[in-house]
Amino acid sequence: MIKLHQFPPVFGRNISLFKLETWLRLAGLPYEVAPTRNPGRGPKGKLPFIVDDDGAAGADSSLIVEHLARTRGIDLDRELSREQRAQALALQRLFEDCLYFVAVWSRWIDPDGWRAFGPAPFGSVPLPPRWPVTAFVRRQVRNSLHAQGLGRHSQAELYAMGRADLEAIAVVLGDQPFFLGARPTTIDAIAFGFLDNVINVPTETALKRSAEEFASLVAYCDRMSARLGAF
Repeated sequence: MIKLHQFPPVFGRNISLFKLETWLRLAGLPYEVAPTRNPGRGPKGKLPFIVDDDGAAGADSSLIVEHLARTRGIDLDRELSREQRAQALALQRLFEDCLYFVAVWSRWIDPDGWRAFGPAPFGSVPLPPRWPVTAFVRRQVRNSLHAQGLGRHSQAELYAMGRADLEAIAVVLGDQPFFLGARPTTIDAIAFGFLDNVINVPTETALKRSAEEFASLVAYCDRMSARLGAF
């Protein structure tokens, strides 16, 4: 069985941007979650990663999906046209290279987001080292966002970018049940992993309020949750 190594649940759920676990469920592949807080255990020093049936470890969600699709003969995108596949890739980049960083900022840097999110992932760290560990990790995230560039913007500028991303995503979804038609494809694993972690977690930020303005995105998360169950 595939062993999925990822962060332990927070707020009673997987609060990672859980596209890989969503894809596994859409693909119908059995897997076992192995919670870990140490990204250094993975072959590329980040989470999530998997250990496959043959004992080989794989990292990076997109590369893992490609590996599993190839070795299991699964293609969630088999009915997509060339144009739809291009659209899916553009959407993936929007989620992973733009909205992702706004979501991270909203949790780790925004005081409103940090007030709710901050204590959750460090609750099991014993005192007294909990506070310096928390401060160190938060500083690392802040420095990473600054190096990436998004962390150099003001809060108003940053959330305006996030809202523009969400509006574009809602326009693409339109009145379809899923992003590219009547059945979920790989881009839905990515989209749900991101959107559900903005809309359905108790971090009351401007990014969440923007997402909730788009009824189609809220309804989309409800449909995917009903289809896949709790994470």
